Amino acid sequence: MTEVTVAARVPKELNRIINEISAEEKVDRSTIVRKLLDMGAREWRVQTALDKYEQGTVTLPKAASIAGLTIYEMIDLLEEKRIPYRYDISDLEDHVKQRNG
Repeated sequence: MTEVTVAARVPKELNRIINEISAEEKVDRSTIVRKLLDMGAREWRVQTALDKYEQGTVTLPKAASIAGLTIYEMIDLLEEKRIPYRYDISDLEDHVKQRNG
């Protein structure tokens, strides 16, 4: 994986939390910042997929793709969040297209 440098200013409280986590996990601050960014990005993808699916703007396979999950994992998540899921012929066609490239 190619890495790039990102610089960001953070509030003092967030800096304190990063330092606290760094000390707790016994790793450098850069590692903690990368880990937190990864966690946040994953959470954003999942929440975006849930929101779009609930609004009806994406199909189940597309929502799963956005979230980086399988359809089965997405269904489990929808059930966990108590969001009714729909799966119709267009969802099936979308799923087949995604699987066949």
